[in-house]
Amino acid sequence: MKLINSIQKMSILSFGAGLTLALVFFTTIPFLQAQEPSAVAPSKLSRTVGLDIVQHVVNPDNTISLTFHWSEKGHDFQRTVVATDQTIVVYNGHIMTMKDLTDDQYKAKAVATVKSDGTTVVLLRFGKKPLPKNQLTPAQRALLASLAPAPTAASDTALDHRVESIIQSLNLSDAEQSRRVSAVLEADLRAVRDAHNSGLELDPSVHQQFIEGLAANLTPDQVEMVKDKLTLNKMPITFKVYQQIIPNLKPSDKARILSLLGEAREKSLDQKNVDEMTPIFKKYKLEIQKYLESQGYDWNGSYKAFVQGQKAKPSPGNN
Repeated sequence: MKLINSIQKMSILSFGAGLTLALVFFTTIPFLQAQEPSAVAPSKLSRTVGLDIVQHVVNPDNTISLTFHWSEKGHDFQRTVVATDQTIVVYNGHIMTMKDLTDDQYKAKAVATVKSDGTTVVLLRFGKKPLPKNQLTPAQRALLASLAPAPTAASDTALDHRVESIIQSLNLSDAEQSRRVSAVLEADLRAVRDAHNSGLELDPSVHQQFIEGLAANLTPDQVEMVKDKLTLNKMPITFKVYQQIIPNLKPSDKARILSLLGEAREKSLDQKNVDEMTPIFKKYKLEIQKYLESQGYDWNGSYKAFVQGQKAKPSPGNN
């Protein structure tokens, strides 16, 4: 037995191309634990492997052996794969080569996608940003698309239900109009999903066609409703909170906040899920904070007072 100053907590970290791995975080709660066994190779080899590169070795043929370590269900695993000069390397959304990677960059969380041989790395991706499609050759794009997991029946069903829910919320009386809007929504959501699964950036033409399709079939208010539905109402909810934090906002300041939140919503339309939308809105929230401070508002004081006021409110069960 030995004293370990840690207790494991599991958090899920999702990457593109359908990969989901468990990432272990540690807190400082002491307890006794038996000596951990050495990491072992997994019994089944998947087409993807991550999350920590614990060793990288240059081989005589100039390939690079990468040893990954991860924990799953209380067990430690290791697996070694081999990167070549043909491996596509993406570091936080930027194309690189294996020889460009520094020792510090190797320490970042990474996911490798391998060929059917289970060893040769086709794609080595650091971070969660999508691959810059315009920097890839047609052959590379085709290769990566072929590696993306095929949509499941469950995924198709969920997408159809999402489209149906939005159509119902619009209360369209014209059946042909409903059919056209459904087709616009379905084409966009499938394109967004497929781009996410392949890890590639969404083609800008998809967004443009989507917006044009909505505008051709719906009123401006209905288009706004669809955008809010697709982005989980993040824009109106966030705007409402800003007005609660600073009740005396000027009309011009409200307009600026709405404009910035609108940009965040527009970019979020090209994302598959809330995990990808949240960082976009966070970026614009920081910009809004800077704007409000530049206009003379005491943001920190107002926000602190708002939080304290929320804490002071009685919970629903205590009413």
